[in-house]
Amino acid sequence: MRSYMGYTLLFISSLLLAACGGGSDAPAPVAGDPVPTSTTFTVSVDAPDGMELAHQQSFSLIQPAYANAVQGLTEQNFAAVWLDEKGKIFESIDITRFEDKGDGIYELDAGTVPRINAVLMVDLDGVPEYTIGETLPEGLFLIPLAVERLAISLESTLTFFAFAKRIAADESWGIYTEIFQDAPRGKVSLALEDINNLAIDIRDTLLPKIGVQGLSLKDLMGLTIVQTMTDGRIERFFTEQSATAANVLAILNDGYWTISTFESNNGKGVLTDSTSYDGSETQVNEYSWAKSGDQDITLDLMFSYLSNSTNFGSEDIKSQVLTDQGWMGLFNYLKVQFATDRDALMTDAALNIDDKLGVTLTAQVYSLENKKMHDYLSSRKNYFLTRYIKPEATFSAGASGFYFTWRPESETYLLCDNTNDKDTCRVYPVITPDAAFTSLSDIRTPVFDIALSVDEINGFKLSDNVIAEFIEDDFFTVRYWSRIAANEWTIQETGVWAPTTALGKSIIRFDVPDIIKQIADDYPFSGEQLFLVEDRGYVNIGQVMLELAESNFSGFDNDAKAQIFDAATRDNLPPFGECDFGDTDLANESLFLNAITECGGDERFTTQSVNDLVDKTLVQISEEGEISAHILRGDNSWEFYRNTDLEAGSRNWSLNESGYLKLLADTNLDDEFDYWSLTSYEYQQRLLAIKLYSQQGQEAQISSLMAREYAPDTLAVCSEGDSGWDPATATPVTKETLANYNDRVQQCKEIWFGREPVFTESLLLGVTGDNSDDKALTFASDPGGDVGNHSNEDTARYLKLSDDFQGNLFKGTYVDGSGCGFNFDILWKIEDDGTLYYEAVDGSMNERIQITDTDGLKLAIKAFNHQNRWQSDETLNYSSDEGEIWSDIVTLIDASQVPNVVPVEPPPPAPPAEGEEPPAEEEPSGPPAGTILNDGKTCAYLEVPEDPAP
Repeated sequence: MRSYMGYTLLFISSLLLAACGGGSDAPAPVAGDPVPTSTTFTVSVDAPDGMELAHQQSFSLIQPAYANAVQGLTEQNFAAVWLDEKGKIFESIDITRFEDKGDGIYELDAGTVPRINAVLMVDLDGVPEYTIGETLPEGLFLIPLAVERLAISLESTLTFFAFAKRIAADESWGIYTEIFQDAPRGKVSLALEDINNLAIDIRDTLLPKIGVQGLSLKDLMGLTIVQTMTDGRIERFFTEQSATAANVLAILNDGYWTISTFESNNGKGVLTDSTSYDGSETQVNEYSWAKSGDQDITLDLMFSYLSNSTNFGSEDIKSQVLTDQGWMGLFNYLKVQFATDRDALMTDAALNIDDKLGVTLTAQVYSLENKKMHDYLSSRKNYFLTRYIKPEATFSAGASGFYFTWRPESETYLLCDNTNDKDTCRVYPVITPDAAFTSLSDIRTPVFDIALSVDEINGFKLSDNVIAEFIEDDFFTVRYWSRIAANEWTIQETGVWAPTTALGKSIIRFDVPDIIKQIADDYPFSGEQLFLVEDRGYVNIGQVMLELAESNFSGFDNDAKAQIFDAATRDNLPPFGECDFGDTDLANESLFLNAITECGGDERFTTQSVNDLVDKTLVQISEEGEISAHILRGDNSWEFYRNTDLEAGSRNWSLNESGYLKLLADTNLDDEFDYWSLTSYEYQQRLLAIKLYSQQGQEAQISSLMAREYAPDTLAVCSEGDSGWDPATATPVTKETLANYNDRVQQCKEIWFGREPVFTESLLLGVTGDNSDDKALTFASDPGGDVGNHSNEDTARYLKLSDDFQGNLFKGTYVDGSGCGFNFDILWKIEDDGTLYYEAVDGSMNERIQITDTDGLKLAIKAFNHQNRWQSDETLNYSSDEGEIWSDIVTLIDASQVPNVVPVEPPPPAPPAEGEEPPAEEEPSGPPAGTILNDGKTCAYLEVPEDPAP
């Protein structure tokens, strides 16, 4: 350990001397006055992927990270200023030397020692513009010149801009007044560390919720979500830092609460737990609300831990710690060993006080009264909860927050659980990613074999965009390579490593430079002190908790927790509806993300919800009345129906990590696809509000759609108000009027958010003038009429339509498969309200049909039938607007499928017997029994077998 610390101090000292040009004799700045000195600063500049820049010629894109190295900047793109005691710009700082080191790294000499109020500004498109006496301008990348090695990024800019805005609003540096006035070296560095930690929190909370492609930095900084989240996080930070010392024992006796949330393809919800200590036993109660359906937030007790009685098994191990007995599994449940007013000593449930591996807990307290709840739920761990709380909701009297600090009792080595051959901690070579390192010696690279390119690195990925390479030289060098473009890597920073022994284990210790932690897009550790160790046959990576290395977390008292969950309800979500925010024909995926964020409630596609959609139909109705439907299948194919017709094709669907449902319309065209993002769901009507991103080659558009979900074979008729039929009299049981029919249709129609199912010419005709796509209707109530199943075609009816004209109406025929006098011509049209109207050419009947519902495959209908014989029959006495109301489900088929039925002709009259006069011709008394015109059950033309003799 002595060797390790020696190398570290030597390395850091050499860096400081090189940067400052001469040790600690530089004059101390006071009260923000300019300092007559010069410091060399090394700066990397990273801009978000796709941000709108004039400086595009040298802009490199990295996938999948946000940060991208901006190359080719010149001295004119940089400026530096001092901020005064009120946070205003009071003077420029001279930049006396500038050098482009390549790969987005720049070196400059500026006339200041490291200070928190010395600010470097970068305009990627030109010369930074600012005004003396004003606050920092929007639209410039920013970072304080607080250490010699800096990384300017979107998150650093948003964080420091919000930080400086708060200073200007308060007209005071507050908790940083001493650092502003005296600029003590160590405290300036720690202040920047605070800002960097905030930047990481803002990065992990905010950036996943916004897209930047096509936006300028100034536009981005003007987004409401950016301002509220950054300002809220800064408010919480300043409040926590100015909190007063608290009585730890009293807090533990009363109990404190922490709140976290989760959201992924596995689900979403809220977690909260309370920790208390009665002087003898520690109790932790864990509650959760896993969002399910439209259930409101309800916390259920999931687990209760009692330190004196709860037992754990090996399956409960969350991580491991190195002890004298080797690796000891931890359960991540703390127990209080003892507590005083000042602090408490706590250990993991797996450890004893004699292990000397506990943590000392201290606390600060602050009042939350009249403070916004959103601001104190602004971390990446709990921000999801704010969607259920109104933006202006505040805490009331009695609510307090806690800012806890804990320090390890001694140096502690933490490793993830690698028992049972788990590979979570294993370190894999970049050049052979499928075969993990098995020896610490394999990690080391001889000086003569150091890499000249990323393809030669004998190292491992510290994160997706950072590779660590350990060099066996006299300085124990670690080189950190970072990705600056799709497959371009450069040495971003160097550090040191040290071979040492801890509790009998040979390990390699190394401290990750802060600059690397900042640029790592998925840094998996909370701190910078890491180690490598051989265990269970492989090299594993873990984290060191150094003695006095503090970590912090926030909590709430009982009143604050109660007030938060009293205010949190799904009723505070935006009302269900179609959100057209962000709809555009000039789209990119970043704008799509912004539209989703703006429109989102608490819904998203998850693995479970998508599985629940399999084999169900998702119906859409356009403004023009076109009916379309999607069906996801369990083999990841999907079907598409347009106007109830299945369109052929090889299609595929998948769910990506963002919760987008990706639909490939043609598996041979990867650059043509749709993303569906679920923004809201209405459970009573089974409606999905969806943002749609359609990519067609190099062009994309964002739109909104609403779909209704139907389980298979659940489409039902609405028989409310139907007349009924009396077969004995061949008349309706109840005489109904056309006005009543229209009322019944409106009562039965399933209209959702303006989507009304109606008949259209495209639904019934296809392409006008093309007879090959003409349609016919079949009726489910007929035997053989269900869903086009014509196994009993002789008993099915067909309403055959064509787009040939006769006058102002289309031609068609009405056919009965039995051919019993039932094959007559009709004329039809679609009325303005979407009613299908047709009449027999001979004038014997007319009928009108309206759609009441559709599952995208079939149509539920309600019809009104009028027959002239009811009107001419004096006993019935029907008027022209009276008739029968009936309901059914119809299926559209190709008109070519209608059988060629030859009507059965009535038999000729028997010849008169010899000597008899032929009977006088009589007027027909009505249509023959068994035809559509009287719905008889037996065809009068067909022979009916006599009943057998008894």
